[in-house]
Amino acid sequence: MAKGAHSASSDNRQRQRKVAPEHSRAGASGAIPASSSAQSGRATPQSARTRADYAKSGYSSRKKGPNKLLIIAIVAAVLLVGIVIFAVSQCSGSGSGKVRQGEQIVVKVEPGAATKHIATELQESGVIASADEFSKRVDKLGHSASLQSGTYIITGGEDLDVIIRMMTNGETGYLLTIPEGYTIKQIAAQVEKTCGISADEFYALTQKASQYVNEYPFLSGVYNDSMEGFLYPDTYRIDVGASADDVVRTMLDQFGGRIQQVDMSYAASKNLTLYDVVTLASIVEKEYRHESDKAPIAAVFYNRLREGITLGSDVTTYYAVGKELTEELTNEDLASDSPYNTRNPSHYGLPAGPICNPSVSTINAAANPAQVDYLYFFYSNKEGKTMFFANEPEFSAAWAQYGD
Repeated sequence: MAKGAHSASSDNRQRQRKVAPEHSRAGASGAIPASSSAQSGRATPQSARTRADYAKSGYSSRKKGPNKLLIIAIVAAVLLVGIVIFAVSQCSGSGSGKVRQGEQIVVKVEPGAATKHIATELQESGVIASADEFSKRVDKLGHSASLQSGTYIITGGEDLDVIIRMMTNGETGYLLTIPEGYTIKQIAAQVEKTCGISADEFYALTQKASQYVNEYPFLSGVYNDSMEGFLYPDTYRIDVGASADDVVRTMLDQFGGRIQQVDMSYAASKNLTLYDVVTLASIVEKEYRHESDKAPIAAVFYNRLREGITLGSDVTTYYAVGKELTEELTNEDLASDSPYNTRNPSHYGLPAGPICNPSVSTINAAANPAQVDYLYFFYSNKEGKTMFFANEPEFSAAWAQYGD
């Protein structure tokens, strides 16, 4: 929230942080100078027979062999289970073979490969138990001519239908998901975990923005040559064998395409550049709880910039000192001289650069804030909503009543 600008982030929206005192400075520098069911298998009990009944029939009252009805019931139950298992296998086609649950294996399907060839490759790779079962399932689904070539990453435990769907849709390579609000360091770790690309190598490339400027002009003038803010959070299909550079470029391409959706005219009228907007959006990304909060939160920061009030956002301090949002900030942290720290009372305007990689919806909110006069906000766990205020007395009174 902002003396108030210290609400919870997209990474951890459980904690609530109080605001620091506001700091104003007339004419302060900033971006805005002015303005399935199993049978029980239980046999029906035989009718009670008296000892006399047995004697009359020539039988001893002592049992001399297995109960025939019980045997029949057991055989029937076994047959029933067998039928159920067969039916399930025909419907879903379990394809787990040698591969352990959760283990990944690379399978390459050559262009023009026949279904039988693909099935054999899957069996020999240990992905499925039976090539014939796979082929029959493909035929039954009518996908014999739809299996696409490519290099697939198949997880142990997947059934045949999942594997077939992957191949008919051409879902090749690794599925890499980057959540909104991830920092570059978090993205690097996710890339290594999913694609096996060194996190250190990936991170190093993202600190060389100037080497990519010719192809990606939006990286021009970024602080400390970092691509923070521009690696677009999304779900990607990454080819097996892709390099760190390939992944970086894929994310930059996505950013370049998505940013075209944003109308930057209002921000420009307030003397904000694209870099300023992405920087502001990165703060909003970490601060908001509900989608509808984005534009009002952005407005708070616009208004504080206009009034020459420090932004006072805790999330910038967390980034500046390298702490997780679950940790407590100390007085020393708050006084950090890092150019990212907007809690330092002498730091006016925006931080030096983005503190995470925001989504296009958040960038849009940062470029087109709500038209409100709020200067303060905080998220109230008691009320379950973000509360906004136009002045400090209102904020202080509400914090005393609804704050933690």
